[in-house]
Amino acid sequence: MRRLLATVLTALPLMAHAWGADGHQTVATIAAGLIKGTPAEARVAALLGDIPLPLAAIWADCVKGISPSQHYTYPSPGKYAECMPLETPARIAEMADYVKRNDKQCQIGMDEDSCHRQTHYADVALQRSRYRPGLVGTRSDDVVGALRQAILVLQGKPAPGQPNFTSQREALLVLAHLVGDIHQPLHVGSIYLDTQGKRVDPDKKGLDEATFTVGGNSLYIVAATPAPPVTAAPPAADGADSPVGAGHFGPIKMHTIWDGVPDKFNPDHVNAAWLAEARKIRSNTGDPADWPARWATQSLQQAALAFQGLTFSAKQGSHWTVSLPPGYNAKADAIKRQQLTQAGARLAFVLKTVFPD
Repeated sequence: MRRLLATVLTALPLMAHAWGADGHQTVATIAAGLIKGTPAEARVAALLGDIPLPLAAIWADCVKGISPSQHYTYPSPGKYAECMPLETPARIAEMADYVKRNDKQCQIGMDEDSCHRQTHYADVALQRSRYRPGLVGTRSDDVVGALRQAILVLQGKPAPGQPNFTSQREALLVLAHLVGDIHQPLHVGSIYLDTQGKRVDPDKKGLDEATFTVGGNSLYIVAATPAPPVTAAPPAADGADSPVGAGHFGPIKMHTIWDGVPDKFNPDHVNAAWLAEARKIRSNTGDPADWPARWATQSLQQAALAFQGLTFSAKQGSHWTVSLPPGYNAKADAIKRQQLTQAGARLAFVLKTVFPD
């Protein structure tokens, strides 16, 4: 347990992204390697200009620095190191414009306050074997719907609804991030628990919001010693996903464990061998706009593995505590490696398909 917590804490980014900024950039670095020399590479470069694909992959989280309550300004430039390259006046204006069009124009879900934030995830119950619209935890603008919207825009097709994209560039910026998000298992699959810590099925019994674990953010890992402080950050995907222990000793959340990636999975470790591994992944067939639902199904299955063997306490106020079984760290790392590789390959598949020449 101490080794697991040490790994988590050293992997935490300054802003709480799914996978962390490094993880998202690993996905984009794999994709960039796989499209190198293709028409897709040239088209991506034309749309993004001087923003490389790995930097574009964190844009949709840096957008969360825009404050609607402060007239859609960016009140804390320089606070998050990974976002600093995006903090020019023109780029901040671009982010603000996106947030204005994707703030309150949707049905806000549980534990959320803005439309664009809830495009990063779904909360499908682990009892389901596949993603399907209409299930508890899905929305038309969840991570599957948002990816579908982005792909339709990149295909030059009509894309009504949320999120609202004004250009292929904006759709590409969001796509580059959300392909990573949908491959983080806890951004698709969620466990629902009663007051005694027993699993419940919201699709069969009806949703009781008291059973919602906020994508694992209401699950606190049992630790023998207090966790060191974590740098404060704004809320990220999955509602209450702000880092615990901000400025004080506090628990580690289940969601935080899965957002963090160890150093060995950072983008500077993407080499020829890793790219060769990614090239072995089979592309989806059919319309790329339908692919995100298939990806979500695969991530949902990985989420079931992520919760396998865990035990939960009775509810304590607004949270539960969770005990991890022996060997959990190695199991999590294996799943993360697989999901990062799949995400990079699938991002490349989309780009090569929507930009064939």
